[in-house]
Amino acid sequence: MTTWDTDYLPPSLCELVDVIGLQATQSLVSEYGGVRLTVPTKMPEDHPLADLLGIDAARKLSHHYAQERLDVPNAKAAIMAVRNQNMRQEHADGDSARVLARRYRLTERRVWEILSEGMPDDRQADMFSEGEAR
Repeated sequence: MTTWDTDYLPPSLCELVDVIGLQATQSLVSEYGGVRLTVPTKMPEDHPLADLLGIDAARKLSHHYAQERLDVPNAKAAIMAVRNQNMRQEHADGDSARVLARRYRLTERRVWEILSEGMPDDRQADMFSEGEAR
């Protein structure tokens, strides 16, 4: 499972990470992202959430969110941030935009957009530089 960039997680997922841990939260989002769950008051060992998260994490979830209707976010921004970071690294390691487009099921145009995000634009003048006045 890919590690998330936690800077992009919504507050509700940050809270879940604090309660049940990152790996269990990722499993929960992977299975139930975008879905509303009702968390049981007592977590039996044979509950689907116990199977998914492990009994310890499932019981922590139950203790913290008992009888709440929990909207599980899909963490799209965090997942995409990691994907884009991986794509930039793979490109720096020599993979072409064409290879990346096929690997990530994107257009080459979108790959180039992702690769150029966050790159400094040399055409922009630095208004704070100590160079020549214009």
